[in-house]
Amino acid sequence: KCPPRARAPGARARALTALASSSSSSSSSPIPQTASAMLASASSSLIALASSSSSSYTGRLSMSLLLPIEQRRSDFTQTEAIDYPESDTRILQTAVDCANVLLQNLGCDTAEASLKRLSEDGGAIVFAPVGAKSKVPGAQRIAVAVLPNADDLPALKRYAENDQWGTKTKPMILVTPQWNPGGEGYNVVSDFGFGPWRAANEKFVDSFSLAYALVERRIGAASTLDATGDNMGRGGVARLVFEGSASNEPWSVWAMGGDGSSALIGTLASSGAGNNKPPPYAEIEQLFRDAGTAASLRTRRSGQARSLEDKLEAKVGESGSVADWSLMSTAEVAAALRAGTVTSGDVASWNKDVCRKACDALDLSSAGKVEALRERIVAAMEKETSEAKK
Repeated sequence: KCPPRARAPGARARALTALASSSSSSSSSPIPQTASAMLASASSSLIALASSSSSSYTGRLSMSLLLPIEQRRSDFTQTEAIDYPESDTRILQTAVDCANVLLQNLGCDTAEASLKRLSEDGGAIVFAPVGAKSKVPGAQRIAVAVLPNADDLPALKRYAENDQWGTKTKPMILVTPQWNPGGEGYNVVSDFGFGPWRAANEKFVDSFSLAYALVERRIGAASTLDATGDNMGRGGVARLVFEGSASNEPWSVWAMGGDGSSALIGTLASSGAGNNKPPPYAEIEQLFRDAGTAASLRTRRSGQARSLEDKLEAKVGESGSVADWSLMSTAEVAAALRAGTVTSGDVASWNKDVCRKACDALDLSSAGKVEALRERIVAAMEKETSEAKK
């Protein structure tokens, strides 16, 4: 169940338009280039919200994340969909991996974490006790529900009502909910039911405040060229970032390039009363129109920009370490291999998915059991090391 691309409800005046490249100085934080960077930003926003004495933090929070799945599994900055979508099982496992990293960032002891499915065809929830280095004031345990849908609402309500989840001592975080609330920009019929049942479900969902969001919207004919070779309607792919807790906190809107680059083209006010819903489609589209050709995908399809792999290689070389291998894209794994920071011990801890990414980066066959792939990778690394010494 992939994160929906539906447009959010609400309409109000555009707050600000200002074209600026992602490398230039700006009050907005740089857009995440990797899943790990996204989760680090999400954790920081949540910690700031929970630690603020002036916020309305109650222990119920939500996040909308771009999971590192499908095309983003190869390169997190890629926006063109792959031909064959991944299975729901693989997507859910990736969401659970993200939940574990998020819990680690919050100072939880994930070695003692437990996982439960919310419903047969729904999402999952991860429970973890906080560790000695907890970063969420007052929290004793934290629960993260990933990809919950409308069928999961009864289970979530039971956790909240019977076990007191969603309080400051036992915070509950909803990550990338899959339900359709109905209304403008969504299907006409809400997943929340009718009459008093819908009102009760909406009240429960609205009790969760948005702490962080990184979402993607396709504007206009994002991949269609007109007779002049430019993109029809000057549309494109936008990624929107929300990092605040105040109802008037703006969303930063970034135009994504086919080469992985991005440009900040403006900020838009949140929609909805107090729940910080994303700006509507029409306002994002207007930002692209105001930005003109500078925001067109054509201007960033020349291939002149450094690849994400090159940028990551320099970054990995500086840090000297890589963490959270399960969430690394193929570009990140390749960058780490090129930087020479991968050890045989790292390879021994890799699952089959990471090994296949490394095989792609090293131009090796990815067939066989995971043990064979690890041996193949280590042999290739040792060969490169010996050749470099000659």
